[in-house]
Amino acid sequence: MNRLDYAQLMEEVEKELTMPGGNFDALYGHDPKMLEQARFITAVALTATDRLYARLTKMDFDLREQDEHG
Repeated sequence: MNRLDYAQLMEEVEKELTMPGGNFDALYGHDPKMLEQARFITAVALTATDRLYARLTKMDFDLREQDEHG
């Protein structure tokens, strides 16, 4: 994922987290310290997800190469 994708995803999640009356707000409130921690967890989760999809894409490519070229 490039930086633009990362920034856009972070922005979307942050919007969801700060939506008044939304799921996150109803469950956890909107304490600034909680939101800061949620942003950090979101960043870690996005990074881990990006690595997972990169690995899956590589594995798919390697399998396709083996099938095509023995």
